[in-house]
Amino acid sequence: MHPPPTSIVYIVGADPALHDVLRGLLESVGLRTLACADVEAFVAAYQPDQPGCLLLDARVSEPNDPGAQQRLRKEEIDAPVIMIAEHASVAMVVTALRRGVLDFIEKPFNDQILLDGVHHALTVDATRRRARAQHQELLRRFDTLTAREQDVLRWVVAGLPNREIAETLNLSRKTVEIHRARVMRKMEAETLSQLIQMTVAIGILKLYDSDG
Repeated sequence: MHPPPTSIVYIVGADPALHDVLRGLLESVGLRTLACADVEAFVAAYQPDQPGCLLLDARVSEPNDPGAQQRLRKEEIDAPVIMIAEHASVAMVVTALRRGVLDFIEKPFNDQILLDGVHHALTVDATRRRARAQHQELLRRFDTLTAREQDVLRWVVAGLPNREIAETLNLSRKTVEIHRARVMRKMEAETLSQLIQMTVAIGILKLYDSDG
């Protein structure tokens, strides 16, 4: 899978020489790059609407200092992070991965390994973006339902037949059938299984459970 042409590989670190090496390598295969001296500069330059990933010099975020990753979480930036370090210990790698780093590459790095890592990170970013877009679309569809249609949806995905839903909501069976058809149409679900998957994906079932 080729990364979108709008993808940006952010290079974050205070070493200009590392910037030059990474920029030359990445741009040689058609990838756009943007170098930043530190995390604050990256936060200011980050373009959330553009696909991308982050190459982070470990010296910006030492193992005992989670500041860089905390800063990214605070800004709700979930661009995949590849950390680059020299003489990394197992403990250092484990700590970085536990904090959400996608990959860890040691210097001196193999060019192909780094390029493969970047392409994987961009694929992960694309997958996350599609998932977020799908989630937002399902929420948009759910918001088009009336309060009564949401009530019917609750009991449909809970497994109640139309007759029992009608009794529970004090409606006629015909009215329930009409609401149910509208729910399926508005949610763009072709089958009950699809409808259930949609409600699970956006947490509707959990939401209803918490409401009792």
